[in-house]
Amino acid sequence: MTYAELKTQIASFLNRSDLTSNLDTFIDNTEAELNRRLRTADMIKRATATAENQYLSLPTDWLEAINIEITSNDYRPLMQQSIESLDIYRQANNNSTGQPVYFSIVDNTLELAPTPDQSYTLQLTYYASIDALSDSNTTNFVATTHPDVYLYGALKHASIFLMEDERVPLFTQQFEKALEEMRMQQEKAEFAKGSLMPRRRTYGRSKKNIYYMQ
Repeated sequence: MTYAELKTQIASFLNRSDLTSNLDTFIDNTEAELNRRLRTADMIKRATATAENQYLSLPTDWLEAINIEITSNDYRPLMQQSIESLDIYRQANNNSTGQPVYFSIVDNTLELAPTPDQSYTLQLTYYASIDALSDSNTTNFVATTHPDVYLYGALKHASIFLMEDERVPLFTQQFEKALEEMRMQQEKAEFAKGSLMPRRRTYGRSKKNIYYMQ
């Protein structure tokens, strides 16, 4: 489904000619919700970065870290810590420099510890935000493979906007059903050619903090 087709379907369901200017908002709200809740293989990206300082800017589409590793010098994955743990580590080691071992996410930046003592190449594997639909970007993987997720998500947000209390539960139920089916299809595709192994869910997010220090 393209961006234009999606707006046509939303307008058809709503049957309201006075909401044309609001359709983009309903779609934007749906994308914001998907970026908060959805984690699928199609959202995984890799990028390289050069680390020379304590802080490093993250990609603009960054949502959540999967893995960060040094690919130059001594190959080593970095371990994620809380900001407080990094502060404790720096104090215990007199704020010394060296090859980074730990990282934390601070706003839109990556904090490394210890502070790099030279230039290091990092490979960032992360969940990226969904490419937003627009006149110039007419489709993305969700609109192509699961257009009902977009449709029912937009209709849910439209019903909330219109304060149509009786329709909100209906479209919410359809939206949740479409999301769950999307998640199940992703898991089947991932495990189709291999044995099952423990993994974290791709729908929803764990809020458990990790604390590990040497």
